[in-house]
Amino acid sequence: MGDVEGLSFHRDGGVATVTLNRPERLNAITWKMVEGLIDFTEACSRDDAVRVLVITGKGRAFSSGDDIVDGMGEIPTRHGDPGGLRTDLGLHHEIVKKLLTVPKPVIAAINGRCHGAGWVIALACDFRVARADALLGDIRASKAIFAGQSVPLLLPRLIGQSRAMDLLITGRVIDAVEAERYGILARVWPVDTYEQDLTAFIRELADGPTQTYAAWKLSVNRAVLLELDAYTDYERRLNLLTRATEDAAEGRQAFRDKRPPRFVGH
Repeated sequence: MGDVEGLSFHRDGGVATVTLNRPERLNAITWKMVEGLIDFTEACSRDDAVRVLVITGKGRAFSSGDDIVDGMGEIPTRHGDPGGLRTDLGLHHEIVKKLLTVPKPVIAAINGRCHGAGWVIALACDFRVARADALLGDIRASKAIFAGQSVPLLLPRLIGQSRAMDLLITGRVIDAVEAERYGILARVWPVDTYEQDLTAFIRELADGPTQTYAAWKLSVNRAVLLELDAYTDYERRLNLLTRATEDAAEGRQAFRDKRPPRFVGH
């Protein structure tokens, strides 16, 4: 694939890598980037020569999340206006579903901050590995934003309901050591050896039995996939309700103004 705005692609043998490439904005995600990630995942799924997919970020972040300051950029071409009437469940649902079903291992290589929609993408990957100085967390509750994008479905299965509730409601950020202890991260490597350790891990998967990996992945993800569509429809209704609140408007404005929000509870 050729590069698209905000993304760059690289192929090395059986390893296909997409890099979130807006370092000046901490790789904040636009609609074009979500569409590009979907196209990348679809292309890799069809290509038998691709054995492993890697998603990472350029600069000092994996991703800070959706670009809410600039409104996600241009309206996407796949499904039209995200706020309009449509029969699909949205682009974030689609990328999560693609990552859960592509019959190859997908690695989120977390090289720095990982929040919001970047956190969504990472949770939908099969392996989350990180540099020791990475910071992770949903953070959206601190801005009165509810945009679960499958996180409330995926995260409790990964770390349990109590810990998931803590992270999602408080919006707190945790470091790589705590994220590994929780079970969010599969590997954490020192900053000095991160690139070498990541390369060795990717190569180990790329040299393995791809079809067997696919069987394990699809069977592990089966229960989530059976629930995902109905869950996302319910989540969209909750999102419509919370987005219309005064606190949600205040959270967005405070983020733009770079000040603490003043919530009133409605």
